[in-house]
Amino acid sequence: MKFTRIPETTFKNIQLNAGILVRSFNPATQEITGLLGATTGGLNFKATPTFEDFGEDIDNCPKNTLELKKLTAWEVLMSGTFVTITAGTAKTLIGAADIDEFDPTKIIPRNDILISDYEDLWWVGDYSDANNGANAGYCAIHMLNGLNTGGFQIKSNDKGKGNFAFEFTGHYSMNAQETVPFEVYIKMGGEVPTPSILLNKHSLTIEDEGTAALTAVTVPEGETITWSSANDTIATVTDGVVTGEAEGNTIITASITVDGVTYTDTCTVIVTAAE
Repeated sequence: MKFTRIPETTFKNIQLNAGILVRSFNPATQEITGLLGATTGGLNFKATPTFEDFGEDIDNCPKNTLELKKLTAWEVLMSGTFVTITAGTAKTLIGAADIDEFDPTKIIPRNDILISDYEDLWWVGDYSDANNGANAGYCAIHMLNGLNTGGFQIKSNDKGKGNFAFEFTGHYSMNAQETVPFEVYIKMGGEVPTPSILLNKHSLTIEDEGTAALTAVTVPEGETITWSSANDTIATVTDGVVTGEAEGNTIITASITVDGVTYTDTCTVIVTAAE
């Protein structure tokens, strides 16, 4: 049976269980915050590329000539079903909505979408034969600028749990048009963490003369963070506190240097006119 075999690393390379959907995950420290809810039936993630064949209408040009095939965009979807619901989760599922300022039990839908309605989401699942402890293996997908585009749905069951279906779509940004709206992280259990820095936000909107604070988690912990702005006339940053200086867009960069190698993370800042 010459070809009846599996790789010796098979049980080090298996993704296990349904995984979870969270608002924040640090691949370096494995810190998780903002669990959205309990799910049923697992989660589905799909990233579909759109291709353009620029040789298709050229006489005598073979279809799918590799030099003339261009990838124009990605459609990024994360779907599943929650079996738990909170006011915060309901606001996320409605998408364009606000929680009433005076009644936290009331969620008010809107007819317009705000930049603040989009948020990064993470699916994180167990991975490899070493999936417990500080250096557990994981398979993670980072969706950028996620928004639930499947509508707000409730399916109740007689003598059973209510189901809340969702379909989040990842979005490109005008401020980072070359950034594909998803990333994939795969770490085998037991590996030594790579030095890194991760900001709590990767997009931020503030008013002119307004401020907002960015925080960062570093691996190793306690590393000195260097902050900088790509355009100080738009926004400045001091110890993570961003101040709007004028209308426009800029990039805030946080960096650490470990053993002579610099590691960075960035946040896109949009400064709007003060009301």
